[in-house]
Amino acid sequence: MTAARTRILIADAAMLAVAALWGVGYPVSDALLDRIGPLWLLALRFSATSLMLLALFGKRLKRLDRSQLIQASGVGLVLAITYILHIYGLVYTTGGKQAFIVGTNVVMVPFLMALLYRKWPGWMATSAAAVTTVGLLVMAFSPNMALNFGDALSLVLSLLVAIQVIVVGYCARRMDPIAFASVQMLVTCALLLPLAILFEPFPARQAFADSWKGILFLAAGPTVFAFVVQSMAQKHAPETHAAILLAMESPFGYLVSISMGLDSWSLQFALGGVLILAGVFLAEWETFREREGS
Repeated sequence: MTAARTRILIADAAMLAVAALWGVGYPVSDALLDRIGPLWLLALRFSATSLMLLALFGKRLKRLDRSQLIQASGVGLVLAITYILHIYGLVYTTGGKQAFIVGTNVVMVPFLMALLYRKWPGWMATSAAAVTTVGLLVMAFSPNMALNFGDALSLVLSLLVAIQVIVVGYCARRMDPIAFASVQMLVTCALLLPLAILFEPFPARQAFADSWKGILFLAAGPTVFAFVVQSMAQKHAPETHAAILLAMESPFGYLVSISMGLDSWSLQFALGGVLILAGVFLAEWETFREREGS
């Protein structure tokens, strides 16, 4: 196996790990909202995240120049808005449902790439994104399905996630990816903590005692590990390809919801999962075919 293929496989495996952690984050966050307010859940999560990143990678922040710091801070602002939409969406809808809606960002990425760069990603990548999206819709659709305010917020969230995937791919190739991810988290914390202080009472002692393990999990797994690894992996993966792999967060999230008793297994879920996997395999086939031709 060539070094290029090895790098692709490692990057793809890393993004699947990120998708799994993000998927788990939906039902965990949904469960924590029964004990703690949405803004404080985010503020405590990103405060813990910031402390971890400063302890692990604080020295790497010096690798960014002023222009790069501004770019990373701008992405941090978008990320803060993304998480506000995420957490308030969960107030009105379920974690499993939000995971599916957000997963539709996979079909938005090729169109945004075409709009920004005046270049279509290619028929194979576009087909893979379309198949993946159909799979997500099959998994999410039910005859009596009704959309609510939380679903509308989740749809806007999906667009911001698509933008984030594109921006991360752009920035990760032009600056230190770990420092880039760290600045995003620090800026997000700096924006969310004052909002929590201003607009929500601090959680009661018992609520905090019941929630701190879940908060630390969200900080360490779906945030520190996931965003650092995403930034590093997207140095080696096209944006559309990355979006397809990251869309696996939806079935991962739904599987966790099933294990927690929040959702039930169905043949419809299995069919949608097969379509999503078909989209992933199409994306992998395109990547390896391009490498063989280069």
